[in-house]
Amino acid sequence: MKKRITALLLAVVSILSMLTAPASAAAPDTIKMDDCAYSGTKYDSPALGECYMHQMHFALNGKSTMGFCAEKGKGMGWSLKGHTWGNPKPISDPTVKTMMAYFYAHSTGVFTDQAKALGVDDVWDSNYTWTMNSWTQAVVWRYKAGLLSDPVVACAEELLCVYNNLEHTSYTSIDDTMDGRSFRDRAQYILDLGAQGVWGECSVYEYAYTGPGSNYHPANDVQAVMVGELNITRQKYELTVKKVDSTNPNKGLAGARFLVSSENGAFSKEIVTGQDGTYTLAALDAGTYAVTELEAPEGYEIDNAGPQYVVLPSNGNNTVTVTFADTPTITGEGSIRKVDADDPTKGLAGAVIKIEGVDNDFTGTYVTGVGGYLTDVPWKDMPLGSYTAEEVTPPEGYTKSPDVNKTKQTFRWDGKTDIALVFENDAKVKVKLIKLDDSDNPLPGAVFNIIKDGQIIGTEATKADGSITVTDVTEGMYAFVEVSAPAPYATLTEPVIAHVDQATINGGGTVTVTAADKKLPSLSILKRDAQTKEVIPGTVFEVKGIHYGYHNDVTTGPDGKAVLTNIPVDSYEIIEKSVPDPYVVGDEPMQTIYLGPGEERELIFDNLKQPLLTIAKLDADTNDIIPGTVFTIEAIDGDYRNDVTTGADGTVSLRLAPGSYKITEKSVPAPYYLPSKNADREQTVSLNPGDEKTVTFKDHKAPELTIFNTNHL
Repeated sequence: MKKRITALLLAVVSILSMLTAPASAAAPDTIKMDDCAYSGTKYDSPALGECYMHQMHFALNGKSTMGFCAEKGKGMGWSLKGHTWGNPKPISDPTVKTMMAYFYAHSTGVFTDQAKALGVDDVWDSNYTWTMNSWTQAVVWRYKAGLLSDPVVACAEELLCVYNNLEHTSYTSIDDTMDGRSFRDRAQYILDLGAQGVWGECSVYEYAYTGPGSNYHPANDVQAVMVGELNITRQKYELTVKKVDSTNPNKGLAGARFLVSSENGAFSKEIVTGQDGTYTLAALDAGTYAVTELEAPEGYEIDNAGPQYVVLPSNGNNTVTVTFADTPTITGEGSIRKVDADDPTKGLAGAVIKIEGVDNDFTGTYVTGVGGYLTDVPWKDMPLGSYTAEEVTPPEGYTKSPDVNKTKQTFRWDGKTDIALVFENDAKVKVKLIKLDDSDNPLPGAVFNIIKDGQIIGTEATKADGSITVTDVTEGMYAFVEVSAPAPYATLTEPVIAHVDQATINGGGTVTVTAADKKLPSLSILKRDAQTKEVIPGTVFEVKGIHYGYHNDVTTGPDGKAVLTNIPVDSYEIIEKSVPDPYVVGDEPMQTIYLGPGEERELIFDNLKQPLLTIAKLDADTNDIIPGTVFTIEAIDGDYRNDVTTGADGTVSLRLAPGSYKITEKSVPAPYYLPSKNADREQTVSLNPGDEKTVTFKDHKAPELTIFNTNHL
């Protein structure tokens, strides 16, 4: 069982509040079993007893859909394939619907816009699907047994049992942690996301068995089944980019130029704000977008070019606004600003700064506003001279530095030279993510959604030191969900979680968590001769990703290999399209493989040569070779026909496509003669790939007659 056990996020609680539930297809009166398979693996549940891992597929509204047993203890098996179930009854239990929606989404790759935007759209491979099928089945059985009074505890208990039995571990409590997350937390995440519709709306029905039964399973002992249908609605979204004056946020600025691009690379556009300081992009797909300021309006300078990251949809809105503030270009004035020590681009409002004259009697106390600036300092009215600027009170949630040199600064005001003072404050409590590569070096440029209490509170990229720091921290659970990783690394499928309790809030400090990326996988395709194992260059393969659209044709080189590096994490179909002469494409020209993060895998394709046919012509009496004999070769089940002639060694050889052939002796050089019967002039041969066969024909010479004249003249 893989360690990822879900991309379980503290998802966006209000992100779906504006969505309309999609209309679901009506449940058919009957469903038919397409298949039933057992993996041979079982586990023990304290609540349910012995549970076997199995999968059932039913035809539902034109699709093959996974079903779940509804009556533990009754029969079910492959002998019921093709049988029917009927009398559907709707199931309204939210835990059952959530778990089935969660299973269908991740096993089929069908996700809501919200799941894609949050980065919780990891598609399971076949082995992992078996495991999660077992967990979902256990939850259905517990529902039927009336054991879901506390859904989180029930789901967590079954997850612990599945994990212990399949991975041979010995966890005893649902509060035991694995990879920093407890079984209770994992179950809570899934159910919380399901309650917000992140997995989609799933219609679930219970069907009773209506078939005749089988020798293995009498009709009165066959289980009812539960089958669900996942309904997903796609929408389009709007993004408004707004530009304002940092000293007057109510003032929109025209003429600011921005670049808006999606993190998946599908969308990129430059825009310029209009008279009201805004520009709205419509009909956007769900996802994460980066907005970067390229050029400030005339008379302004860029405060923070970004990028700022925006998730569509967000906070229950189909239209999201991102705001940038620029500072007016000031000549001969001063600037005093309060910023976050961990993110100097983040200005802090609410800091109290006192300015006093050293050689004059000026004094004034001011409070930083939007962007962390002091906007009401009367620079033009201040006497020329020396001044001190001292931080009196830090912003809420921050602490003053114990170093007086960082809380008190001296400057000279001459009315001409611009003054630019910056005070830094450390947040009282911080949550810090450290992102590493597969060599434990800091990895910059990885983009994460930051989630707190079911809300996305930010989307940021890791800095040069691989870090993202969250300030303004309150008690609760924080999740970092990676939405894109810099090449050549694969995006994490698990959230990175940090707990902040009240003791930490009271004591202050930094809660640090780490995450490591593995590189994107690589695939090597090796082509060999099936008999000699010699490599075969020039073979063309088609490589197709099953879930994410990757498609590429490659050709083996002189070493018989075609190598693909840094390809997406996915399951792939590798299909042999063409092979150089004299080889033939094998009976099974396709292989499938799953490539996970950091994996370097190799697939081997072995091929046989076209069969080699040799026709030999010999003297029937002496076995001497006979050159110059003409044969006709005809395919028995095809259009192939060809005439060939034996050479000086009495043979002729050629390669043919696999199949059956008739060889007919057409003409023979003197003094030989053809047999009188057609059947004696024909032979048949069956040729398979790799065969080397010889067919021999033998002819007699024509008889000689000598005449002597005995008469005398």
